[in-house]
Amino acid sequence: MSIVPRGAGEKISKAAVDAGAGGGTVLLGRGTAPNSVMQFLGLGERAKDIVLNIAPGAAADAVCRAISEAAGAAGARGVAFAAETAAFRRSGENGGTEWSESMEKSGESMAVVAIVNRDYADDALAAARRAGATGGTILQGRGTAREDDAAFFGVRLVPEKDILVILAPRGTAPAILEAIRSAPCFAEKGSGIVFAVEAGGFATLGA
Repeated sequence: MSIVPRGAGEKISKAAVDAGAGGGTVLLGRGTAPNSVMQFLGLGERAKDIVLNIAPGAAADAVCRAISEAAGAAGARGVAFAAETAAFRRSGENGGTEWSESMEKSGESMAVVAIVNRDYADDALAAARRAGATGGTILQGRGTAREDDAAFFGVRLVPEKDILVILAPRGTAPAILEAIRSAPCFAEKGSGIVFAVEAGGFATLGA
């Protein structure tokens, strides 16, 4: 994940793809002012691109270096970090990493993330609910893949994306992942991907 000034997301994602990542998704966000006075005056907020790239583990270091170099060359100040996915599935096929044994532990939380073509997030959430999910959050983004990127994912390119984020107990995450992947609306290749990451330091707000 890279957080950079608005407009730099495409360059960052291209550099990641050239280094071995398989396409990317750009979300729109905003930064916050460093102090309360600037924030109150509305002078400190900056539009941001949040870039999500998924890469094979063997390419992760090269992808991170390429992102850093591209940001430096573009003068795009920001932050980037990597998180290991506990599982990864593409729509329309059974391939992908196996659900990790570590996901079977109980008492911990996972963030299940589905990146799907626009207007499919509600279908993904419906499938997830049948597998035990209690709800989710839907974000809107855009894909950054080019025609020659399709070879990595083997997908049909659709620029508009919905991103569904579901917090779930570790024990139910595999069933939620599989339910989303197996939903009839995702039988066609290119309709989405779904993966899970650790959700450490989980806390509810306003409780």
